[in-house]
Amino acid sequence: MKAKSIILPLAAITLSACGGPAPEITIRTISPAGAPTLAFYDQGSNENFVTNSTPSNVLAELQTNYYNAVVFDSINALKSIKNNDLDFKLAKLITGGNFYLASINKNEGEMPTADDVVVSFGENLIPDLVYRKLSEYWEIENTPYYVPSVSEALGVLKTGVYASNPVDFVFIAQPALNIALNDATAATYGNVKVVKNIRSEWQEYTGQSAIPQAGLFVRASHYELNPTVFENYVDEMVARIDVAIDTPATAKAALDAYGDAQAQAAKFGFNSNIMLTTQSDGANGFGLVRGTEEVDVNEFLETLGLETFADSYFLGL
Repeated sequence: MKAKSIILPLAAITLSACGGPAPEITIRTISPAGAPTLAFYDQGSNENFVTNSTPSNVLAELQTNYYNAVVFDSINALKSIKNNDLDFKLAKLITGGNFYLASINKNEGEMPTADDVVVSFGENLIPDLVYRKLSEYWEIENTPYYVPSVSEALGVLKTGVYASNPVDFVFIAQPALNIALNDATAATYGNVKVVKNIRSEWQEYTGQSAIPQAGLFVRASHYELNPTVFENYVDEMVARIDVAIDTPATAKAALDAYGDAQAQAAKFGFNSNIMLTTQSDGANGFGLVRGTEEVDVNEFLETLGLETFADSYFLGL
């Protein structure tokens, strides 16, 4: 999403002009467990920051009145907001592509052929469409088999089996990839190699800096009442993103302060050790998007030949 000048909504200007103070607003946030929660690494004990392991439950909250900040897959949320005329706008992208192609029992750098079994997730969803577009770029002729979710792709990567057949390649996201790489009990332990960083490949192919993945959506009517509180909230989140990229050990300390590895995984979808391994040495395996990065959602959608969205769906923070 390209950076835009912030223009205060009419409602906020009117409140200011009347001399009345902006109303106090408590920001209540819900997010799917997983990579985007790293942007909230020190919010584990905050009762107003809730995670849910079932993404559809989070998406449904766009249509309720309780949460005024919702983290979700940016494209699917934008579609839901448009189709249902919902009171939310995209304020900031959080993750910009943490997808990888991994091989099992293959040589270094070996790519899929027509005879290989490739397993991917979420048929016809954004990650799958990106992978198929890049497959054309790589000149790969192979039709993947699909599982519904990243967690099931993780199961395939750890067992090396899909529908009782040996698997050669798995399209997967972080931190699931590193969970598999570091699980000594997995049948494939020691035999999994990272073949492609999808975000890097997409940038090489298109010149776009990222893949619009998870984003923070805020309730537009609440933003209009007190834009400053939401702008500060986004600024704090952006600062945490920078820390998680540049000094992930700081984020690890905050996760460890929240609870043990089991509690961390229940709240965030990963534990601090997996996070540190994925983020160390500037790797940014979680694919976090800095506040200074420009990501044009519509340019990305145009590349895939998909519907774009009017500026009114973006806050421009």
